[in-house]
Amino acid sequence: MINFRRVSKKDFKKLYFWLNIPHVKEFWDPNDIFTFEEISVKYTKRIKEKKIDIYIFSYNNVDIGFIQSYFVSDLSLFRIEGVVEGIDLYIGDIKYLYKGLGKEIIRQFIENYIFVDNLVEYVVIDPEVRNTSAIKAYKKAGFEHSNTAFNEYEKAMCYYMVLSRENFFCNY
Repeated sequence: MINFRRVSKKDFKKLYFWLNIPHVKEFWDPNDIFTFEEISVKYTKRIKEKKIDIYIFSYNNVDIGFIQSYFVSDLSLFRIEGVVEGIDLYIGDIKYLYKGLGKEIIRQFIENYIFVDNLVEYVVIDPEVRNTSAIKAYKKAGFEHSNTAFNEYEKAMCYYMVLSRENFFCNY
């Protein structure tokens, strides 16, 4: 069973640990080394500002990863228009990698946290092109490739993917 809960200050040690594990670090802020204090400041700010919704997800009552969502205003690289939320996620607990959980985690989150807002027309994600495992999971969850381009923020080539509300509810 997969569950989601909002990140709280008690999760900062877990986030610090996960963000420094090689399989997460490779694709999540790979050029930055964060101290525990910096992680605490970053996520305290996100909790207070509420511009980015941040969650821990668990599988059978074991915390295994992190997911966040946010409204996206610059849609040019996704080649769509409308009301759009973006998501980013990782499985931090290495024991749960490559177990086929990604599709279900993503789909449950989208259904229960994104598309509950009837104004949201699309969900987007932009993994690095070399993150082939993530891309496969996103495709299984229903995302479709819309563009490949250099992401200035990530300083990497990214694989821009889109999932419309219509495809989410009609094709699965």
